[in-house]
Amino acid sequence: MPTPSEQTRNAERGVRSAALRSVFENFDVRESAAKSPERGSAIRSNMESAEAMRLTEPRSAEVAPLQTKIDVAVARSFLHRFVAKLLEYPTVEGWTWLTRPETAQAVCNATAATGGDQAADALLAELKRASLDAFVDAHLSAFGHAARGPVPMNEIEYGDLKADPLFQPHRLADLAAFYRAFGLEVTPDANERQDHICLQLEFMSVLAAKEAYALEHQLETEALAICRAAEKDFLREHLGRWAPAFTRRVERSVTESALRLVAEFMQSFLATECERFGVKPGSEDLVLRPVDAETDLLCASCGLNKLPPGALTAT
Repeated sequence: MPTPSEQTRNAERGVRSAALRSVFENFDVRESAAKSPERGSAIRSNMESAEAMRLTEPRSAEVAPLQTKIDVAVARSFLHRFVAKLLEYPTVEGWTWLTRPETAQAVCNATAATGGDQAADALLAELKRASLDAFVDAHLSAFGHAARGPVPMNEIEYGDLKADPLFQPHRLADLAAFYRAFGLEVTPDANERQDHICLQLEFMSVLAAKEAYALEHQLETEALAICRAAEKDFLREHLGRWAPAFTRRVERSVTESALRLVAEFMQSFLATECERFGVKPGSEDLVLRPVDAETDLLCASCGLNKLPPGALTAT
């Protein structure tokens, strides 16, 4: 009988298309970087994406706990990417994938592996009824066409009103360091800064996939510890810090059911992620930073908000 992760992966394979590709174009286990100079650690193992992993059935009671950990990591990787796809600008291709029965089954399998989530059931039911046109209208109403729409999708728009003027470029630099530490570079057509919500969700998907690979191949303890430490740090310092405020603003700003349920599912899933790693989620009432022409100019000129292809290549 297939494990939950095998069911999820098989469902993904049935609908695999360009809509599923990662914004990190060089995320390939054979090319994964092993060095992390910024954080003083090394991952000396080659990693695979969750979609490419071949998991085996547990052969004894002793193997079962390890297999469960692998299944959970694979499921978490898929769910992070699923949420990222939900928040991307809607396209016919992407919407087709999101509303396929195979995708819904993969989500059900993944949420079951991670403990279940009623918010996922409500979201999947609404996606069956929703239309692409209505979802596009809701997306534009909530996020607009610029970084500073009604609901900003970039981390540095959320923060302390009295924060240091260098707060924004420092956070962008830290994000670049996270990505570079794992040998990742943003695909040239991503057209988003490193602090965009979708890139951060994709990065967590990559880390969970690396964790699953390390578990399956029983790599050295250090490699697994580094993956988990990175997931915890990234949640605490970035995604888990501002995502609660982001999802809360979406819920307050839109009336279209599907997008509201996307926000509810994301909030529920990330709350579970924070609990898993012992991280306290950020405040739902995190304020937006004031518009400051000088600070915006500094961020625009620091070179981190629009990196050229390959700029995040590990050294």
